[in-house]
Amino acid sequence: MDNASLIESVRTEGQTLAVAIEDAAPDDLVPTCEGWKIADLAVHVGQFCGFWSHVLCEATGRPKTPYPEPPGGDDVGLWVARLAGHLVEELDATPSGTEVWTWFDADHTAGFVSRRCAHELAVHRYDAQSTSRTCTPIPSGLAEDGIDEVLDVLVTSRDRSGRGTGRTMALKGTDVGASWVVALEHDRIAVERGQLDGSTPTDTDVVVSGTASDLELTLYRRPTLSPVDVHGDYTVLEEWHREFTF
Repeated sequence: MDNASLIESVRTEGQTLAVAIEDAAPDDLVPTCEGWKIADLAVHVGQFCGFWSHVLCEATGRPKTPYPEPPGGDDVGLWVARLAGHLVEELDATPSGTEVWTWFDADHTAGFVSRRCAHELAVHRYDAQSTSRTCTPIPSGLAEDGIDEVLDVLVTSRDRSGRGTGRTMALKGTDVGASWVVALEHDRIAVERGQLDGSTPTDTDVVVSGTASDLELTLYRRPTLSPVDVHGDYTVLEEWHREFTF
């Protein structure tokens, strides 16, 4: 996805997330985040937005955005909305190629921040909506890029346990025409990206087919909105989730 589309995703997902938090009670449990109440999710998201806003401000020299402590009670939704709005403002003001601090050695640009924030807010928007059982899919283009980010960025930032070495998994995005072949190796997770056609490899231990949204949710160990089609050894997914938990 281009940077402008990612920033727009930050805007829409942040707004929808804030509404879902406002519609819930602070003590409501979040079914998709074990042990968290909606207030815990709100604090996490608000701090995430405030942190990355300040990273961008430091890179550009712009005045740092307000970053108040989280309020108690029902005001936490409005707090999230304001911090998410500040994040969008700073992303809009920072060219994508601007050098910024990131934890990912291969990419220290504002474009990395746009991408990371879009996917963080999309998944946590889904989490917030799960509290009231009003979940909606992650938009297909954003979800497709989100799968790429999980496989190319997030898993590479974690040490491998070595479990599941030699196991393989194919992902087939039925609505986006894309496929991914994931190999659990001893010291890394290798990924081959392709198109969903007759040449897509099928000699993997498991093949998981579904919409891009449902595939991304599966990787994040979230319940899907539609059933995913799993052919082969389901325990490969269990090995994946031992390596990647969010």
